[in-house]
Amino acid sequence: FWPRACGSRARADRPAPGRVVCGRSGLQGMLGELAIGDRLRAIHTDGKFYGAEVLDLATTADRKNAPVKVHFVGYGPEDDTWLPVSSLRSKKLKSVMKQGAAPRITFHDVEESTDLSQFEPGAPLQVFADGVYYCATVVEVSTAKRRASAPIKVHFMGYTDDSDEWVGFDRIQAKKSARSKAKAKARSQATEVPAAAAEAPRGKAKAKAKQKAKAKAKTEADEAKGSADDGDSDGEQEEEADAEGSAARIPVDEFVNAAWVIPVETDGALKDHTVIVKDGKILDILPTTEASKKYRGKRTTKLPNAAVMPGFVNAHTHTPMVYLRGVSDDIPLREWLEGTIWPLEFKFVNHEFVKDGADLAITEMLKGGTTAFNDMYWYPEAICESVAKSGIRAALGIIAIEFPFGSYGSGPDEYFAKGQKARELFANEPRISWTVALHAPYTCSDATISKGVGLSKELDMPLHIHLHETNAEVEDSKAGNKDSQSCHMSEEKCTPLANLKRLGAVNKRLVAVHMNYLTDEEIQLLAAEGSTVVHCPSSGLKLASGFCRVGDLLKAGVNVALGTDGASSNNTLDMMAEMKLAAILAKAVAKDASAVPAQQAMRMATLNGARALGLDAVTGSLAVGKDADMIAVDFDSPPTWPAPTAAPGEGGFDPITHIVYSSTRDQVTNVWVKGRRLMRQRRILSMDVDEVRQVAQKWGEKITEACAELKQKK
Repeated sequence: FWPRACGSRARADRPAPGRVVCGRSGLQGMLGELAIGDRLRAIHTDGKFYGAEVLDLATTADRKNAPVKVHFVGYGPEDDTWLPVSSLRSKKLKSVMKQGAAPRITFHDVEESTDLSQFEPGAPLQVFADGVYYCATVVEVSTAKRRASAPIKVHFMGYTDDSDEWVGFDRIQAKKSARSKAKAKARSQATEVPAAAAEAPRGKAKAKAKQKAKAKAKTEADEAKGSADDGDSDGEQEEEADAEGSAARIPVDEFVNAAWVIPVETDGALKDHTVIVKDGKILDILPTTEASKKYRGKRTTKLPNAAVMPGFVNAHTHTPMVYLRGVSDDIPLREWLEGTIWPLEFKFVNHEFVKDGADLAITEMLKGGTTAFNDMYWYPEAICESVAKSGIRAALGIIAIEFPFGSYGSGPDEYFAKGQKARELFANEPRISWTVALHAPYTCSDATISKGVGLSKELDMPLHIHLHETNAEVEDSKAGNKDSQSCHMSEEKCTPLANLKRLGAVNKRLVAVHMNYLTDEEIQLLAAEGSTVVHCPSSGLKLASGFCRVGDLLKAGVNVALGTDGASSNNTLDMMAEMKLAAILAKAVAKDASAVPAQQAMRMATLNGARALGLDAVTGSLAVGKDADMIAVDFDSPPTWPAPTAAPGEGGFDPITHIVYSSTRDQVTNVWVKGRRLMRQRRILSMDVDEVRQVAQKWGEKITEACAELKQKK
């Protein structure tokens, strides 16, 4: 049989292919008349065909599994890859593929009631994994109780034994058994009225002829049942009934069945519910017992010990700074910035550094359940490349600062121009949105802030800025203390927030990060204008910057979101940790144990972040019509035992408090963005994690040498 998508699996953290699966005619023959520069269609990592161009052809033994190197039209060179012939479609390959391929087999979905005895070792299957079907063979079948949900061990064609996996019926397609074929034939004959019956007189004679024909068909079916030895009659009857009812059901892409579904859009949790996904969006959320009556899914993900919830929205970070975590700890903000971070950035920051750093940051965030992030950093086009490749969602900043920064540019006008060019370059990427990202009042003049405000209004995008992070920033700005590095650049003697109000920046588009020093009047101003505050508790505590009055802000009606800040001041991009810390820190600051309850903390980590970025109609909660940006948090771990038993307020173990107060990011098992699975059972599918690790180590060696030089200078 011919693979549907064989070969792309190696791009999903799979071992290299172990043997040839391309056919029998020989590698040179398989390539037919294909030539470098030819246009064709090729399978990308998402399992779909895209327009591509042949870059190279190989007939050597080391490339026998993937002899054709292709470039995907419209994508960067980082997506260039070697593929097997089976992952390509071209008229020049058509005749060759027919010669080399074994005869096709028709595969069908398998019902859970199917007899396991039909799956003999070596039997061909198609197995759903990483978003596509792969060709596989049966290795072993188990009837053990612990294997009830995944009783069949399969070997993926063309891959090493390390890829062998136990799977359930919901993930496989198999050829029809002998019994199935016999029954199908019998059913077909039963529906055909013999010519003699058709010509018989109307009335009783015609009815009698029909009964006779049906009786004959039933006899043949019974004989077929007796001779077949690889099927189950009850299972086949259920399959038949299901087939008859399927026409009335709505076809969808995926069922995600979970012990709990936490919408966040509304309070509470839904027990034993299913999220229905179609075309990347949530079509429905309903009890699991009702799902199969209304819908017919291509695939089903069963999560009997987990909760499905919206993915986290990291509302403030600097992704490439993952390469600077751990190099400057336990010192105040200004010393941290000027003594270590900025010197290292001036030395290393370029397109490559930013792209590689973003790859690492996105890998870490996906592992922790983050499906969207708001970034402020140089070379935003490099971060866009990582976002496009990884499948995550992001808001990128058109960044500005008053002085030259490394190799990126000489000043704010150039920065604004470069940022807008990057925005135009990725205008057709639906998962990328933009902000105007002004670094801070102490690094941006009134003129630069005014330009940013104008651009934010013109393009209707958020204005993202660090604000009121330290007490020195507020007090020295009020005093007009120009000897202080923390004083804002304005000549006005007032708080930075008051100056932003004067410049027209305080409105519904303002995304103010930190805000650790606020008066009651300033809180009321933010509420009245509809502005957002992004709370970064770990970074604020580590740098001893101060405490945000989260409880008071929420009471006033201010939209409060959560961010990790950069990993160099955190030192992780762990939104699960930020969510817990934000909840318990708010209680201490307010001296009120009821401040920021678990449900509110979860909303801050998800929906409020989406609202800050103007994306709340698209993501941030599980609601019909929104994109399927969601994660699964598993409760089969000691910190969450006993597992949740009751929805909030019903009495019992609450799944929301279990997630906020007891869970860690390692319990995030699956991640989807726009309905596409980016992580399955803790395995990242869209990024080459080994390559990310190796690149990080190389940068680590360079940065270590630079840190040693800085220390010598000090």
